[in-house]
Amino acid sequence: MQAEGRCAHDGHLFLNKQWEFVEKMQSGFVGWFVNKLPDGLPTVLQTRVTVSEFPQNGETPEFPDMYERSRVPFDNDGLQGHVPMITMGRYGALLRKARPSDDAFVAMVKASKHTIRLALQDLGPCCFPGVKMALPGMKWPVRYLEALGEAILERGVDVEIALSNPGSIPGNLSPTEALYGNGWVCSDVASEIIKTIRDRVKDNDDEDSDGDEGLRKIVTDNLRLCYIRQDSTNTWADDKTMGMHAKHFIIDDVAYYIGSQNWYVCDLAEWGILVDDANQTRKVLQEYWTPMWDNSFKPGQDCNVDDVMDGLDIDRNGESMFFTEGDGESQRKQLLRNADCQGNDTGP
Repeated sequence: MQAEGRCAHDGHLFLNKQWEFVEKMQSGFVGWFVNKLPDGLPTVLQTRVTVSEFPQNGETPEFPDMYERSRVPFDNDGLQGHVPMITMGRYGALLRKARPSDDAFVAMVKASKHTIRLALQDLGPCCFPGVKMALPGMKWPVRYLEALGEAILERGVDVEIALSNPGSIPGNLSPTEALYGNGWVCSDVASEIIKTIRDRVKDNDDEDSDGDEGLRKIVTDNLRLCYIRQDSTNTWADDKTMGMHAKHFIIDDVAYYIGSQNWYVCDLAEWGILVDDANQTRKVLQEYWTPMWDNSFKPGQDCNVDDVMDGLDIDRNGESMFFTEGDGESQRKQLLRNADCQGNDTGP
């Protein structure tokens, strides 16, 4: 998608701030010293900036000129036809607190009335290889999960989620270079959403029920998850599983987000656009979502209600990065429990 006018203007202003940070980090003695170190050498600095040039001809200035408003044409008279859009960005760890696009994601989900459709690289945090246990300090996106659960419970919204197949590695890269699918299966994601409304649903159940009937009905009626597929298969010709890098969602089939921000917790600088136009959203549904979903989703294939219910008591968050006495044994037991759930043999 190509944007012009005010959205392009906002995007350039977002990049201006990033380049200002880069230039600040490269200035002075510390920046000069770090720039002399090999790129792969660890440092004690919280942030590290390296500016590279290709080809290295020495003719490119180290920092680009800052964007100025005069460089982007504005169609203030609307001669080309305007589409309502809102730019949504965050600077991640460059700022201490503000994460405005996170708030915007939650607001969009809370505004939903009928359907939420998500095509995501993943929703859970990064795992230890081969087992369903998050890396230390890694957490699930509680605010997003709570907003999805609330939409399902309070407004009867249908939630459809397409994800990468777990552990999908593109090309001949290694897992440390590129990994689409952090290791969680669809039932894990569904369980984490249902956890946020479990107590409220059980409070509304009849005293004679087992407390799970309402939850089972919600999973069956309102929550659908699958892995991405092509022609109903989830592997390529070389037997590698299919992953995707999408960070895309559609609200009520009238507005959609396209951009770089993941739903799993990853405090990076991100930028995207909310397109608030039913006609443009209809085109996205026809050209992208509907063919992808029809190829990928089959009821009960990737996520069934029994697996979701069985997973409601599993702690999938990473242990604290600040350990106390006895934490090591606790971590070992949690690792074994999660490995058993996945069917892996981790040994003693």
